[in-house]
Amino acid sequence: MRTIILQMAIKTLMPIFFIYSLYLLFRGHDSPGGGFIGALVVSIGLVFHMISFGVEQTRATYRIDTMGLTATGLFISFIGAVSSMLLGEEFFFALWTTIKVPGIGTLSSVLLFDIGVYIAVVGAVLKIAFTIFEE
Repeated sequence: MRTIILQMAIKTLMPIFFIYSLYLLFRGHDSPGGGFIGALVVSIGLVFHMISFGVEQTRATYRIDTMGLTATGLFISFIGAVSSMLLGEEFFFALWTTIKVPGIGTLSSVLLFDIGVYIAVVGAVLKIAFTIFEE
């Protein structure tokens, strides 16, 4: 379904999908949201892009390495989960800093884990979507 109206709408909405997904990601360690739902929001935007422009155009526009994203996200999540063990705490123990970032809040290992989940889920969902749309 490649109509000019849908293509113009997606070009306009993609930045909104991306910004809202980052908003959900960064508020998730203190409020509802987080890496998983943020990743789904940006993935929905990219799937809409695939529907309106086609898989080839989406791959060319965003140059997404789905397996690389998934592996990187899993590694970052692992670092977030294990970082507490390096300081003698339990696995997945939340480490908080006193550093406050405007709009994000206090930095913690929870945020690092959420960022990893975000990246891994985007990679996995897009791998599935690319596979389905290419067949």
